[in-house]
Amino acid sequence: MNIEILIKYWNGISALFLEMSPFLMLGFLISGLLYIVISKETIANNLGKPGALSVIKAAIFGVPMPLCSCGVIPVAASLYKRGASKGATLSFLISTPQTGVDSILITYGMLGPVFAMTRPVIALITGVIGGLFTEQIISEDYTTSNKANHKHPKKTLKDAIKYAFISLPQDIAGPLIKGILMAGLITLLIPDNFFQDYGITGWSAMILMAVLSIPMYICATASVPIAAGLISSGIEPGAAFVFLMAGPATNIATISVIINTLGKKIVYIYLSTIFTCSIIFGALINKFIIINLNSMHHQMNHNHWLNILSGLLLLAVCIYAISSKYFIKDVIENLKIKADLSFIVKGMTCNHCKETVTEAINTCDGIQDVTINLESGQTFIYGNNLNKQHIITSINNVGYSIGEIA
Repeated sequence: MNIEILIKYWNGISALFLEMSPFLMLGFLISGLLYIVISKETIANNLGKPGALSVIKAAIFGVPMPLCSCGVIPVAASLYKRGASKGATLSFLISTPQTGVDSILITYGMLGPVFAMTRPVIALITGVIGGLFTEQIISEDYTTSNKANHKHPKKTLKDAIKYAFISLPQDIAGPLIKGILMAGLITLLIPDNFFQDYGITGWSAMILMAVLSIPMYICATASVPIAAGLISSGIEPGAAFVFLMAGPATNIATISVIINTLGKKIVYIYLSTIFTCSIIFGALINKFIIINLNSMHHQMNHNHWLNILSGLLLLAVCIYAISSKYFIKDVIENLKIKADLSFIVKGMTCNHCKETVTEAINTCDGIQDVTINLESGQTFIYGNNLNKQHIITSINNVGYSIGEIA
């Protein structure tokens, strides 16, 4: 009996993995192209002045970007320090982590085209709502004095490929695998119509999902298989959508950083916007959208060869992404000996954080090279006539702190 359960579990998670793989691989590729086309400087230059236009632009820029609720923080902090208004910054903070090109495509593959189109539209709307509330409630003087004039080297197609199939998978491969395993358990352990049998429907289901999801850390891509598992176990699409929106949008760590960066008033607007909008749009989805997972699985069988090929490629990418994060540990001691300056940077959670810290350090005089171990936060700096205090200040300015000397 135990063997039968394991076989059923394996069949479920392997089918799930194969189903999402072509959409996720395509999403990685498009995300890589966006990485070189839409730079932080482009965004910062369009979000400077307070007002509705900057808020709308911030949401539009944020929706396709594959940033999680932690990875979006340093980018948003950088934009704010470069002159973006608080309204535009909050709009970017709300809209960005809810979705991205990769999560849109995987949503299309697992939940259908209507759900896939709904996610980015609602992410944009909620970002604009939160940003406009901020513009109305919080007054601020516009100044251009904090805009950065640092020049960064132009990104190439090689950078796009590296980001698409190395950096981005390093951030989401672990959570994605955990999400698939969890989705398999949900489908296996929770019987059909469980939520209806226990009266967890309608408003109660959506409110429960919002309360559970807001403090949780999960990326937009990894949330999709879990939502599919919940729907297959009988939860209403609206409640699953609340999870898809509120889960990726924020978490406890993000909330604490926003308090320090933008203030408590912004956090109240931030959380109330996410909670209220997720419930309202969840109710609308329950009323107007029907999700048929069986038709999705049937469609997968017609493209079986594509799913197998994509699945093998995705498996290779995930294995490399997860294992490569630990290879650098073998050379840490050698790096420490050769580095001109080394210390531990606290608060980095993904490759976007790592890139932000690297860029901040490179703005200082005398820098020749920077190597960062994301897992431990160990940072090794090479150069001549390094100003340690200037480097620490640059790191602090983008939202990170210095721990012990490495």
